This record gives sequence, C-alpha cells and structure tokens, in this order.
Amino acid sequence: MNLLDSNDQECAPTDLIWIDSHCHFDFPQWHSQRDEHWQLAQTLGVQSLIIPGITIEQNQQVAQFCADTPWQFALGLHPYFLAQHGDNDLDALERLLSRTVESQQSPAIAVGEIGLDWVLAKQADDPDAARAQQWQLFEAQVVLAERYQLPLILHIRGCHDQAASWLRRRRFSFGGIVHAFSGSEQQAKAWLDLGFKLGIGGAMTFPRANKLRNTISSLPLSAWVLETDAPDMRPAFFRQGVSSPVAIPLYGAILATLKQVSLMEVSVQNQNNLLSLFPGLKT
Repeated sequence: MNLLDSNDQECAPTDLIWIDSHCHFDFPQWHSQRDEHWQLAQTLGVQSLIIPGITIEQNQQVAQFCADTPWQFALGLHPYFLAQHGDNDLDALERLLSRTVESQQSPAIAVGEIGLDWVLAKQADDPDAARAQQWQLFEAQVVLAERYQLPLILHIRGCHDQAASWLRRRRFSFGGIVHAFSGSEQQAKAWLDLGFKLGIGGAMTFPRANKLRNTISSLPLSAWVLETDAPDMRPAFFRQGVSSPVAIPLYGAILATLKQVSLMEVSVQNQNNLLSLFPGLKT
C-alpha cells in the first residue's frame, strides 16, 4: 500500500485547511529560506502553525516574531536545554505568561514545549540528578499552566507512564498535546483520558514504524494532531534539506490512508482537535 495514495484524492486540494501544531519556525536554520517554505506551504493549504517555547531568550522574542502573521506561540522551558536555564528563568517565564495572557492581540496559547526526557537524562554524567532537575522544571511549569488555565505542549520520551500518572494524580484538567508521540496504544489511551491529543508527523513515514502506524490505525481520528517539528524530524520522503510545514498535507494524506477516510475528514478533524484545545487558534 502506498501511504501517499489517500483514497485516490489529491494530497492538498485548495479547499482544505491544514495547521502545523508544532513547528520551530523561528530557528536560525530558517533565516535564508523561511519565506520560500511558508509561501509554498500556503499554496498547499497550510494556514497556520504553532511555535513552541524552548529557552527564556527565545520566549522573550517569539511573541514579536509571530506578530502580524497567522502563526501562534507557546511559552516554556524545554528539558533539552537544562544547562541554559538559569535560576531566574521560571520567574521570567511567569512574567511573560502574565503579559501575553493579558494581551488581546498576541496571547500565548499554551505552556510548552516542556516535559521529561529520560533518554536524554541517561546520557548525563549524573542521570539521577538530571532526572531530578527535569522533574523540578516540569512540575513548576505545570503549576504555571494551572495558574493561567492553559494547556500543555509536552515533550515526553522514555517516561510516558510516569508523566501521565503524575498529571492524573494532580488532576490536571487543561489538556494539551503530547508532541511526537511514539508510545504504546495503552499509553496513548492514558493520555487521551487526560484530555490530551497526540502529535504525529515524520516518524510515521519510516518503514520500521509499524507499531506507531498500528496505534494510529487503532485509535479514533479525534486522538491525533498533525505536526512537523520543523526543521527537525525530517520524514522518510525528504531525502535532503530540513523538515518543513509543507509536509503537513502529505502527513494528512498518510493519516487518511491509515484511517481509511477522506482527506477532507482529516483536515476538518485536525482543525477541530486543535480548536478544542486552543479555542483562540488562528485558522
């Protein structure tokens, strides 16, 4: 079966709307080619994207970066950058959240990209200390999400059970997205029970991703949101260059094939899934 053949339909009809739910479009890699990629993405029906926060320096710039565009942003401190997060960064993050949430023109729509990465922690000189640092940062940012009643954009790797269990015990009720989901069907259902959607993109395009594709097939379309993580997580069919928002309609075609539904249904459901989490999302 060719995953790009979705019910014999065109991959990106002009009447379909696509949203990239996770795109680092402000990264330096884009400086010389951002306009070109965005123009092409728009011709394929991509109308909006969400740019996650990763460091306090980037968080301080992302609102202005998204001004006068159809792009929106989240604010957060990513576990990849523990060494860059200073003692005062959580206080600075709260000030930014307070300022943007009060803004009617450019509010943050989520707290993220935050999370726990046990694979990364294992590579540290002191894995136990790295895990403890990640937990401290994660918990503090969940508190901020609760304070400002915002959903989460989560980076979870190697610890889905622990993270979901902790949020369940805490009765976190604002939902969010589990970015780049690659866990089991049981773990997926645990996240769905907590009100989260599951982000999928380039990972499902690789020949060895049978487990992920089976999980996608077994769960309802309402479980999933499309994302690129651009410029990272390049799909199997991009042999050169970077991942890009232009891939979103192709991911939609793959999802339509896996779920045996029309491209229109995938497009509409993807929008509805995101709007259920982010009512103010630009579309």
